[in-house]
Amino acid sequence: MTETEAPVPDEAQIGATPLELFAADEDSWTAVPADATGNERVTKWLEIEADGLCDLEAWR
Repeated sequence: MTETEAPVPDEAQIGATPLELFAADEDSWTAVPADATGNERVTKWLEIEADGLCDLEAWR
């Protein structure tokens, strides 16, 4: 079963911190908060498989 999620209006995303994507290798990407500095850049990250990325506007 899947659940449909309503689009999030731009106004609701104003306070969201943008993420920077870095190519870790051909199969995965690393996302880090754009405002992270120093130690935060190595502790606040997540790894995403390349197949999991999509154009958010197209997805919505």
